[in-house]
Amino acid sequence: MIATLPVSTGPVYVFLAIDHGAQFVSDSARMSVASTAAIVAFVAVHAIVAQRSGTLRSLALATLAWLGVALLLQLRDWRFAEVCVLFVGAFGAAIFGLRRYTTVTETPRMPRTRYDLLLRAGLVALVVLATTAAGNLLGPSVTGVLATYPVVFTSLILILQPRCGGPFTAAMLVNGLKGLLGFALALVVLHLAAARMSAAPALLLALAMSLGWNGALYGLRRLRRAPVVADRGP
Repeated sequence: MIATLPVSTGPVYVFLAIDHGAQFVSDSARMSVASTAAIVAFVAVHAIVAQRSGTLRSLALATLAWLGVALLLQLRDWRFAEVCVLFVGAFGAAIFGLRRYTTVTETPRMPRTRYDLLLRAGLVALVVLATTAAGNLLGPSVTGVLATYPVVFTSLILILQPRCGGPFTAAMLVNGLKGLLGFALALVVLHLAAARMSAAPALLLALAMSLGWNGALYGLRRLRRAPVVADRGP
C-alpha cells in the first residue's frame, strides 16, 4: 500500500502545475489514468518472469512491457470515458489473473542498505526531470504517461529481489495492485478537479483520495485479522 502512494507522480504534477497551469494538469491526468494500464503490464510481466529469472532480466522485460503499452497509448486521443473503461478492465483482469502470485511459502528477511533511500530519491528525481522536459516539448499526452512510470516498483525490484528472491518481490508488487486502484482513482479526481478549479486544491483532493483509499484498505485488513472474542455469558 505504501508503494502505491504518489511518491513520484505527486512531485511531477506539482511542477507541471507551476509551469503550465490547471488545464495542462487536467489533460495530463487523463492520460495518466490510461497509463495505469502500462503499470499493470509492468507488474504482470514481472510477476511471471521473476518466478524463474533474476533481477535484471525481470526488470528489463517488465520495463519493456510498460514501454510497449505506453507507446500504444500514444496512437490515439483518449476520451475520459475510454480511459476509465481501460483502467477498470486492466485492473480487473490483473487482479483476477495474477492471484496465484499473491502469496509466498516463506517470508525472507528484508535487510536494508545505505543506498536504498538514495536509489529511490535518484529515480524520483530522474522521472521529475524527464516529465518536466516532456511537458515543455511534447505536450500533455506524453507527459501524462511519463508521470506514472512505476518508480517505486522499480526501486523495490532492484532492492528486494536480489535479497528476497523473485517470487517474494512479485507477490509484493501484485498485492500492490489493490492500492494502485486508489492511485488511479486519485488521477481521475485530479483530471476532473483541475478542469474546474485551480491546480493547488485539485492536487490536494487527489492526494486525499489516494491516502483515503489506502487507509481504508489498511483498516479493512485490520478488521479481517481482528480476533473474535466469544461471549461466554455471565
